[in-house]
Amino acid sequence: MTYIKLESHYTIHHARGVHVGAVNLTTVLAGDLTVDMPIPFLALTDTLAVCPSIKPDGDTAMRIDFINWSPLRYGAAGAARFPFSLNSQALAARVARAFDADPAIDWSDTSERIEAWLTGWLAANTAPVSS
Repeated sequence: MTYIKLESHYTIHHARGVHVGAVNLTTVLAGDLTVDMPIPFLALTDTLAVCPSIKPDGDTAMRIDFINWSPLRYGAAGAARFPFSLNSQALAARVARAFDADPAIDWSDTSERIEAWLTGWLAANTAPVSS
């Protein structure tokens, strides 16, 4: 049996107390229906996580997909969601750690730069599946 427990808020302890925060996703559905919700995530570290893919599903629903996952950065320095989903939680966690540790790329970079980084990383770090 597989069990996934997701968080939607984080806490940061500092000299003046505790900061409680959340990373939100805002999506417009059917014309003028705007949904703003905290992104559920699985924490990897105090500031790094992976989150399931969340997308509109029709005019009035949001779909949470537990097959596809994205890296997520959160905390006092700000929050950023990786602009691409990966096809497994484990791969998303590997990408999150590598991306966050790479000084040549930043969470605030453009989607094009992040895509180029991801393409290079995947080519260097994943083996083709043999049949």
